[in-house]
Amino acid sequence: MKAFSFNRFLNVARWDLTFNSKFYTRSSLLMAAVICMPVVLYYLYSMLNHSFFVAGIDNVSGFKAVILIICLIYGILSSGYMFHNLLTKQGRINELTLPATNLERFLWHFVVIVIGVQVVLFLGIVFADLLNALFRLMIPGAEISSLTAAIYNWDNWRDTTTAFGTHIFGVNMFVALVMACYFRSFCLVNAWKYRYNIPLTFLIYFVLQTVLPLLLLFIGKLLLTRESAESFMEWFTKIDPSNVFVCLNIFGVLTYIGIWLLTYRLYTRAQLTTKRNP
Repeated sequence: MKAFSFNRFLNVARWDLTFNSKFYTRSSLLMAAVICMPVVLYYLYSMLNHSFFVAGIDNVSGFKAVILIICLIYGILSSGYMFHNLLTKQGRINELTLPATNLERFLWHFVVIVIGVQVVLFLGIVFADLLNALFRLMIPGAEISSLTAAIYNWDNWRDTTTAFGTHIFGVNMFVALVMACYFRSFCLVNAWKYRYNIPLTFLIYFVLQTVLPLLLLFIGKLLLTRESAESFMEWFTKIDPSNVFVCLNIFGVLTYIGIWLLTYRLYTRAQLTTKRNP
């Protein structure tokens, strides 16, 4: 097995950015435009209805909610296209014959998804923030609030978890891990099936969220009596919540690492044609 070479990794990056320059450029510009769209439509609607001064109301919270939904959708789509080069047979030939190891090629895809996607989202939010500021400068006396600061303000996490008191850090970490595992599961399925992997991932989640809970309830009803269920609940209420969140976060970290390891294993087994990927 060849040792990791940073020069070969850079060569993979140069090849991908050159070979897929149109794909990356168009998708990034489209994403930035979609993020800016709620701001443009809001003020355009106000002007066309001759109620432009109504737009003087600070609507940063509304923009933030819509943009976060857009970012969620983009996170799913980008994760589902992590291995977009493998979508076609010719693309698989081009990538798998590169003079680089599987680790070097996989690491570049990892950088694009984990870092590149965040850069595109950040730039899109900054552009939307600038557009919002320009529109508000046209309104006499209107205050200008930063959309970027509203989205990337860590106090938002604290506000949403005040009900958990001193366990805010554990709750925030668990929520972040759940979201990370959710997005990376699309990468995992994409490594297994290159086409139609996003609908397949949603189908898998549907089965896990409906069939599996019903199956567990059925098994629990068969095995647990009312007395044993009450005893379990009494024991569970006595557990320190800090220990619960520590266990959940450890499980989340292990799951996140496991998803990436399995994704890498599937990627190393990529072939020109398979039953799943003709």
